[in-house]
Amino acid sequence: MKKIFLHILKDIPLILMCILLAFFIWIFATMTTDPTEEGRFSQTVTIETVGLDEDMIITNGLPYTVSINLRAPNSIWRRISLERIQAKAIVDVTGLEPGVHQVPISIQIGIKPVQIVSFTPNTATVTIEKYESRKFNISVEESGEIPTAFRAEAPVLSQNEVSISGTASQLDTISKVVVNLERNNNTETIEESLPVTAYTEDGKVVRDITISPDKVKVTEEIKMRGGYRILSVKLSVKGEISSGYRVDNLSVDPGFVTVYSADKELLNSLNSYIETETITLDEINSTTNRKVGLSVPDGITLVGDSTVTVNIEISAIEGTSTFGQIPVSMIGLEEGLEAVISPSDIDIYLVGPIITLAEIEPEDIHAVIELQDLVEGSYQIAPKVEVSASDTITVQSIQPATIEVQITEIPNLNISESDSGNEINNGDDNIAGDGS
Repeated sequence: MKKIFLHILKDIPLILMCILLAFFIWIFATMTTDPTEEGRFSQTVTIETVGLDEDMIITNGLPYTVSINLRAPNSIWRRISLERIQAKAIVDVTGLEPGVHQVPISIQIGIKPVQIVSFTPNTATVTIEKYESRKFNISVEESGEIPTAFRAEAPVLSQNEVSISGTASQLDTISKVVVNLERNNNTETIEESLPVTAYTEDGKVVRDITISPDKVKVTEEIKMRGGYRILSVKLSVKGEISSGYRVDNLSVDPGFVTVYSADKELLNSLNSYIETETITLDEINSTTNRKVGLSVPDGITLVGDSTVTVNIEISAIEGTSTFGQIPVSMIGLEEGLEAVISPSDIDIYLVGPIITLAEIEPEDIHAVIELQDLVEGSYQIAPKVEVSASDTITVQSIQPATIEVQITEIPNLNISESDSGNEINNGDDNIAGDGS
């Protein structure tokens, strides 16, 4: 037994040499059939962050992608391409405190065997800040005016504070949190849901924060002061608009005015309206805007402008009229041609203000057909009609809509001089014969 053991110990170096030789032969065979290649990893590798505490936030932008160079057998490269093998670039920020850190990037590839030769970038600058929420009181900032006759109570908020979340550095810049209430001569209580905005000390809006709730309801009660009253404005008119015209609109601006009186009984005895100075319609035949005064009772004072603007819109009443047997003229016929038209007159239907229509005479209507560049032949041509009396008249219809035109060449009537002389001689002979 001892001899066998000693014999085995004696052969161990030989056995190890054989194993090592076999390993090298395997490596050589593998490299021959599946050679190792170096190249760039073809898939997009994005950077992922892990280990960030819930109350922390990364405030700077990390590199978006990583470029990786690998060394791997040819068969692995084929699998990476065909199976679209993915890789990860990890930035581990576990346990890091708020501040700026240089963190190494680690690469994980979902296939083996591969050797990572290099990758870039291999570190990332990470800025970590504490993310928190704080309570802030809300204030109301008012702009605009309300009429003199009214007073506004202090605005009331549906809640007096909001919760704002963001980084500690952002929250530290907040100087005030406000809602902006705009008053536009309101005479009734204002109730609006308004956005909440955070501002820095120099008046800039703080961005990238979360305000909860982002809107609050604001109520501002508006009441009339004692001694004032609002009255509607009634337009006072007389007369009739001119014949042939109509009133399209009759309005007054403003439609309400404010009056004041120290006499409460006098103020309460007023009608609900106040009349304008009388406007005579007989004098108006076109659209107009004019300032007019108001008939203010004694003891009453107008608040603000003592006049109002009256808008009167007037238009002519339109009608239609027919004019028959209007002659048609021809223009533009080429030299050496003659034309015959049928029919030679047409009926025309006009539309426009009835007053203008009544003044139009047949002589004011001109119908023509244009024959420029036309050669011998037969044509159907639409006549053109113009009314010289007024530019407010429109041609509604022409009957017939087209005119038949026959264009022919003028026959050649020139006679030669010899023929002309013979005719004269023949005439002389006849005269002489008659004399004998």
